[in-house]
Amino acid sequence: MSQASSSDIVIVGGGVIGLSIAWELAKRGHQVRVLERGEHVGREASWAGAGILPPANPDTALDPCEKLRGISHQLHAAWAEQLKQESGIDTGFRRCGGIYLARKPGEAASLAGYMHLLRQEEIEAQELSGNDLLQLEPALAPDSFSAAYLVPDELTLRNPRHIKALASSCELRGVHVDTNCEVFDFENHNGIITGLKTSRGLIAGKQFCVTGGAWSSRLLKQITDIPIGLVPIRGQIALFEAPVNLISHILNEGSRYLVPRDDGKVLAGSCEEEVGFEKGTTPEMLEQLADFAYSLVPALKECEITLTWSGLRPGSFDGVPYMGKIPHVENLFMASGHFRSGIHLSTGTALFMADLLESKKTFVDPDHFSILR
Repeated sequence: MSQASSSDIVIVGGGVIGLSIAWELAKRGHQVRVLERGEHVGREASWAGAGILPPANPDTALDPCEKLRGISHQLHAAWAEQLKQESGIDTGFRRCGGIYLARKPGEAASLAGYMHLLRQEEIEAQELSGNDLLQLEPALAPDSFSAAYLVPDELTLRNPRHIKALASSCELRGVHVDTNCEVFDFENHNGIITGLKTSRGLIAGKQFCVTGGAWSSRLLKQITDIPIGLVPIRGQIALFEAPVNLISHILNEGSRYLVPRDDGKVLAGSCEEEVGFEKGTTPEMLEQLADFAYSLVPALKECEITLTWSGLRPGSFDGVPYMGKIPHVENLFMASGHFRSGIHLSTGTALFMADLLESKKTFVDPDHFSILR
């Protein structure tokens, strides 16, 4: 196959991180190409998530990660509106608020500490009495919780719709997306990448950015000996067909949650399983998720579970994403390892990486996210 024409920037991986960076760069006038090994973009962890956007405040952030989270959180409303205007797709972005729950005294103490931290960051968190809680969410199991807090600025969106809107807007802005295009290796001349060896032949570009989620480290082994500590962490989710407004807030207990949709669907998740690159659900975990859902909202016992799925989140060894230039390579970058926060951090990551690719000053210190940290 003959070599394709060169793009300004070639992005390897068509998940939410890759598409967000592509959209931001296209808005800045760059010619961008996205390579996706799957049949469709965004069908791995990006598609599988529940779309929870926890509150964050960039003005009170004390470290680069919190700054990234805060900037990302602020950007989501504007992104949702612009994506809707461009693509005609409602991403399901809503300011539904979140309720945080604890049952046991130790869990309540831990939750109180987290709420104190939120307030220090000037994020609103209201303690709820038992009566307040049941007024907000009448379907909750009565007398089951020793502590509850309302966090009004917790947001949500629908991952598949967000991905579809991003993909459509990228296309409208001239981003060229190649699906069923697997990248095998780099064409490297004295520390400068001149092309990618792919299942579609050699693809040229001026700059390259790997956004392959949990698969990024496999590809980057071809170009660097520096260990990139990315681990796939499987999560599973069950979807209930419930009456509209059975619950209206995101309900959080520990690392698990129930997320309501406008059409009555309720997502129950999730888990963290180190099983390598093995996707798929398990009866044992789905039973745990169902029991969790029933314990919070007993009425869900009468609702059918119509869909279950899993995704492989890209976890880094220290919980911090890898974002930046690959050492000793002039024009190769990466943005992976966002773990459970890929959708949430995608907006800020797009801004950060676009600035980096344009050699501009970034809003946080890039050394914090370097693979050499």
